[in-house]
Amino acid sequence: MGKASEQIGGVGDPSNGTSRRILDAAEDLFADAGFAGVSVREIAGAVGLNQASIYNHFSSKRALYEAVLDRGLRPLQETLAAAALSLDAPDAGDRLLEDLTEQLWRSPNLPRLIQREILDDGEYLERLAEQWLRPIVEEGRGAMEKSSWAASWESDSDSLIILLMYHVIFGYFFSAPLTRRVLGVEPASEEMRHRQVEFLKLVAQRLMVSS
Repeated sequence: MGKASEQIGGVGDPSNGTSRRILDAAEDLFADAGFAGVSVREIAGAVGLNQASIYNHFSSKRALYEAVLDRGLRPLQETLAAAALSLDAPDAGDRLLEDLTEQLWRSPNLPRLIQREILDDGEYLERLAEQWLRPIVEEGRGAMEKSSWAASWESDSDSLIILLMYHVIFGYFFSAPLTRRVLGVEPASEEMRHRQVEFLKLVAQRLMVSS
C-alpha cells in the first residue's frame, strides 16, 4: 500500500477540500458495509458528485479504500514510533494512551473499518495486516522491550499483551452502539472520553507494571 498521495489520480490530495469530503463519506460507508459492500456510485452520491468525478481524485475504489485506511492508521503508527523514543519519561505510558485515544477520538470509524474487515475476512485483510497491523504490533513490542511495563510477564507474552490492549482500546469504539444500549451513556461524550482514558491507564498499570 502506498501513501494516500500516491493513490490519488494525479489531481487532488487528502488536504484538498473535495478529496477530503470524498474520504469522509467513503470512511463512513466502508465502516458500515465493508469494502465489498460499497459502490463508487454510493460514495459519489453521499458527496453530491457524479461517479466520474470520484475518479478525478482517486484512481479506483481500492485506491480510495487504501487512502481511507492510510489516513487513519498512519498517525497511530507515527504515535507509537515517537513514543518508543521517549519511554524513559516517567509518564510516557500514560501519554501514549492519551495520544492513541485522541487519535481514535478524531477517527472513530477506524476501529469499525478494521473490525468490519476482520469479520468479513475480506480480500484486503492480509494486506491490511501486513502493511499496518503487524508493523503496529512490532512498534508496540519494541516499546515494551525498552520499558519496565511488562517486566512481570514472560517475553513470549508481549504480542498477546499488545493484542489485548488493541481489543481494549479499539473495542471501545466499535462497541459504541452496545455501550449506548447496555450502559445508557453516550460513548462519544467528553465525560466518557475522560473516563475511558483514565480506565486505560489503570488497565495498563495493572497489566504491565512490574509488581
